[in-house]
Amino acid sequence: MTQQTPKETTAQRITMRVCKHNEAYNERRYGTPWIAVVTSWPIGKSPELQFGAYTANRGDAGDAEIAACAGDIVRWGQKDIRRPDKSEKYWGVVEADASISELTMAEARDLYNATRA
Repeated sequence: MTQQTPKETTAQRITMRVCKHNEAYNERRYGTPWIAVVTSWPIGKSPELQFGAYTANRGDAGDAEIAACAGDIVRWGQKDIRRPDKSEKYWGVVEADASISELTMAEARDLYNATRA
């Protein structure tokens, strides 16, 4: 009988570059695109986020990017300065290939709780 080392029995989380591409936009109307990973989600409160960066100058096409692991819950979007109620905000889960699958807020909360249990 062989004994397994902790490395073989513990799943390792691999951090990868996750990004969402954004086309050029009117910087006088829209804020800089953003992306964030959920770091904590207390019961009955809003999630706590760690924000990433936008790789281009304001108004130019570029990528909003962050370091995340497969299974992490992320949010991304862009503020409409003239009509904040029309701002874009999305939820998603990071897949093993660094892509993002879109979710609803309820699905994101359920998945976050399931992966942290």
